[in-house]
Amino acid sequence: MKLPILKELGLTDSEIKVYLALLNQGDATRGDIVTKSQIAGSKVYEILEKLQNKGLVAIYNRNNVKHFKPTHPKQILAYVEEKKRHLADVESQVKAALPLLLDSYNSSKAEQEVELLLGLKGLDIMFREQIDILNKGDVCYVIGGTKGTDEPEVIAFFQKIHAMREAKGIKTKMLYNIRQKEMVSQSYGGYKGTAVRFIQHISPVAINIYNDRTVIIIFGKHISAVHIKSEEVSKSFMEYFNLLWISSK
Repeated sequence: MKLPILKELGLTDSEIKVYLALLNQGDATRGDIVTKSQIAGSKVYEILEKLQNKGLVAIYNRNNVKHFKPTHPKQILAYVEEKKRHLADVESQVKAALPLLLDSYNSSKAEQEVELLLGLKGLDIMFREQIDILNKGDVCYVIGGTKGTDEPEVIAFFQKIHAMREAKGIKTKMLYNIRQKEMVSQSYGGYKGTAVRFIQHISPVAINIYNDRTVIIIFGKHISAVHIKSEEVSKSFMEYFNLLWISSK
């Protein structure tokens, strides 16, 4: 019998083997459990004590011999509830400590920072931070790349991020190559806070500029992005964007 959910609850492979062996036997000595679980005898007592602490095993003596039996399986739900209460307590403590952590984080950050993000998961973290940083009425400037835009997963990802910007009232100015006009019109044409223009220039990367941040996304076999926090770099890219915007249609 395999119960993957037990691993999701935080039980180790050894704990699962011992618990299931005991569950099948109902009442057993250490020797019985070693035989059934195939776990070394030197480890079984330690594992049983851990299971007892989780409320899943009862330990008692009979004729001066230790015996073990599983508690009612519903005890697993009680164990889950205990974990939930513990996580809620941890969450509360983290929230209380967060202002101090943020002060330390912000004070230790360099004036200019560069970080590499990989894959859509990395981009998701970065863009959610972007949406958190920008306020209603702020503008995000985009110079769209060409590679990767025909991938449905990538298009769906950026549509989701764009919708989150719109929901917060963040405006977007987007520059794309003229060949992408149909795709861009279908994907972003319905957003009120978005202005889209087209240029002849083909950019091998996608560039996002906002506040003092610049994100350069490279589409290849794997997506990667360079996230730069620098007011000087952001200003330079804004000059580049403005030149392209003036010459766009």
